[in-house]
Amino acid sequence: MTELERIRQIDNDVFQEFQNYFEKLPESNFIKLYPKTAYIISSLDTGANFIKCAIFDECEKDNYYAIKILYRSLIEHFFKFKIIMIQWGKSKSDSFAVKYLEYAEAREILDSLKAQVSEQQLFDPKFEIKDWNNFLINYPAFKNKTRKEVDIESQNYTFKNMIRSLNIELKSQQTPLFGKLINEYSLLSSFVHGGTRANKEMIIMNEEEERLAEYNRLCGLSLQQSASIKLFSLLMYSQSDPQFGEYYHKVNSLLCKLNHQ
Repeated sequence: MTELERIRQIDNDVFQEFQNYFEKLPESNFIKLYPKTAYIISSLDTGANFIKCAIFDECEKDNYYAIKILYRSLIEHFFKFKIIMIQWGKSKSDSFAVKYLEYAEAREILDSLKAQVSEQQLFDPKFEIKDWNNFLINYPAFKNKTRKEVDIESQNYTFKNMIRSLNIELKSQQTPLFGKLINEYSLLSSFVHGGTRANKEMIIMNEEEERLAEYNRLCGLSLQQSASIKLFSLLMYSQSDPQFGEYYHKVNSLLCKLNHQ
């Protein structure tokens, strides 16, 4: 059995546990008490799972460049989940989740509008939106807010600023993995944006054995991060629904198995 086959087998076992507890979630107290938080962590879990599976598939195809791009996105999903989990743990409410959904969407809309302005200015340098505030009220996320207010507040929900907040939260803890992931996330930017470092790495990694070792590393980390989202989601669920504790221990056992060949 190859290392990737071993990782896939553990992943299948994790997914089996997910199927066992997922059908219990709709009637859980957690869903009823914290619907917005539940929605976000479920969305991030689903997205991370799709990315992880794509990384596995691309490793089998020896698609080095695409794997690096996918892995950067997975790190971002993982960190966003950590932020949601920590903020929920502090308040035991949907307060952060509500603001996250509202302002993260607002940030995306503002960035999209700015991109549209830039597009129009390619043909008409003097083009501008005459009345931003009136234009933005068409979006529910901006109700009773000015563009400036939304622009300033939504900056708190950009990935960069959320990572800064997460760094402050974890400052007193010994979390070497956090630092390593931040560093790797930064380095992987070169693959996303077509940087020179990515091209140099592609040239260096010309030996199949070297690429295989890197694929095994990234597949292991991808499963670890994807399964950790499930693991800590279960920990959150079990605060109001103790029956999910059983699945937490099962997934945790599988993660321990991943780290011990």
